[in-house]
Amino acid sequence: MKKLIMLLLTLVPFIANAQVTLIPDQQFEQRLITLNIDSDGVINGQILTSDALAATNLNLLGTLVVNFSGLNDFINLEILNLGYLKNLSNLNYTNLTNLKELYFDTSELTTFDVTPLTALEELEIDDTTADSPISSSIKELDFSNSINFKSLYIHRLPYLELINMRSNVANSVNILISQGENICIEVDDHIAATNGLPPYDTWSINVNGPIVSHPNYYFSDVCTLSVEKFVKDNFKIYPNPATNYVSIEQKTTDGVTLKSVQILDSSGKWIKSVKNNFNQIDISNLSKGMYLFVIQTDKGNKSEKIIIQ
Repeated sequence: MKKLIMLLLTLVPFIANAQVTLIPDQQFEQRLITLNIDSDGVINGQILTSDALAATNLNLLGTLVVNFSGLNDFINLEILNLGYLKNLSNLNYTNLTNLKELYFDTSELTTFDVTPLTALEELEIDDTTADSPISSSIKELDFSNSINFKSLYIHRLPYLELINMRSNVANSVNILISQGENICIEVDDHIAATNGLPPYDTWSINVNGPIVSHPNYYFSDVCTLSVEKFVKDNFKIYPNPATNYVSIEQKTTDGVTLKSVQILDSSGKWIKSVKNNFNQIDISNLSKGMYLFVIQTDKGNKSEKIIIQ
């Protein structure tokens, strides 16, 4: 019995040290060998798990990986460049809770769940195949679990409707979005964000493309896919600039009801609430300056800056 116990005690460290991570994709494993991450240096469909745990930076740029099995064992990664994604078989990244920077090129992604990446600070989704049809149909990016997230670069994501930035505590935020449809940016205080007040005064949001007459994003405390965009597109306040009256134009009444209009000054201070006569809202008693009009409907809100002369 003592000999058996001694034998088991001898084997346990050996078994622990011999744990392996399966890497069935040969291109993936070859890249790991090139990067000196696969210590045995042989394409044999596996690497030591200790090799995966030791890696903090993994750059797969220029490597066409078809099967990402094994990636989820790289739990100490801080920087990950997936390069061009053609096939997303077994792309599991739920364990990468230390990941701070993530980069990849245009892919066939229909969704991309950022929420497991709680340490994420930077995300870049690029497109270097400008002549090819757009295959990515991502509609939402949710960074509400990544409270230190600070940098987003996206290029050619025409279906993107929502960026969730709730709970963010980063010192500054830089977002570069593609020119296209209006994107709802969900924040804790949409009035402060709209007016560039703290903590949003250190946020920089720019459009990647030709200069346009109006931004293709807006802030809200409750964004909903598609419905929020419908509200944004369906209501218009005119004239702007205005003098004595403004009117709310509603293109269609199907499925949405105008409830009220909240008027706030440039500091975010509430001025008054309007609950009727939306076709002729009296503003003659307001001082000259910029005001925020929040159109409230049963399907969502729309905020718009109005200049009163």
